[in-house]
Amino acid sequence: MCYAAFMDWLRSQWGRHKAAIFVALLVAAALAASVWYPASIKNTGAGFGPDWECTPQAQGGPTCIKKIRP
Repeated sequence: MCYAAFMDWLRSQWGRHKAAIFVALLVAAALAASVWYPASIKNTGAGFGPDWECTPQAQGGPTCIKKIRP
């Protein structure tokens, strides 16, 4: 489907299916962002930077200790 045909379809269907089209475009944008920018959704040690060392615990959240500089 070419871009012009898609835009024609979108204009004709916008009034009836506004919410569904918006959600579909939002999901497509989120998937594209996760493919092009995978580091933005990567877990980086419970939200701390690289100068923190986190150890997972059996119960509760991780225990994080800040690394000291030599």
